Amino acid sequence: MGRTRTFDVDEALDVALEMFWKKGYDGAPIQALCEAMGVRPGSAYAAFGSKRDLFAAAARRYIETVSAEAIERINGAPSGLQGLRAYFDHLVDAMVDGKRQWGCLITNSLVEFADRDPELSRMFQLHLARLETSFAAALARARADGELRPGAGPESASMLLAVVQGMNVMAKGKPGRRTLQGVAEAAMAGLAASPPT
Repeated sequence: MGRTRTFDVDEALDVALEMFWKKGYDGAPIQALCEAMGVRPGSAYAAFGSKRDLFAAAARRYIETVSAEAIERINGAPSGLQGLRAYFDHLVDAMVDGKRQWGCLITNSLVEFADRDPELSRMFQLHLARLETSFAAALARARADGELRPGAGPESASMLLAVVQGMNVMAKGKPGRRTLQGVAEAAMAGLAASPPT
């Protein structure tokens, strides 16, 4: 008869997620992960499988929570432009005062895994595609409402995705609120219609 698991799997996964987010996959040895989670290596392997499986579960948790909340900010706003502004405002706040100061787990991991794990790389690319789709939908709403300058629209979604990815990388260097806000505001200013004079 197997021994009863004596730890909360969800809590342990959240701890692993935070460590992977902060240190990356290679920077988080399994022994350090187990110590942080408060479990023995054998229990971790029984619950999650390999370190790679634990990482994949943590990345899925990130996408289902952190990323889903970000996308909801875009989609849940009264207008397309308000959704984009709410997204960028929250992003900057998280980069200055929250866990995003470590960058984005998906951005960091895409760089780390791009050539060595096609399955994980596909998961990360799918996440970025969802974010880009949300940007495109917000931009389509904004264009329909006359909020955008001529020529701006859903086709600008890939530019916004590139801006966000760049900001995620910048965040790791702790450039400060003013710099990050400046990048976000410049991106938005390039899209928004000029106010009537």
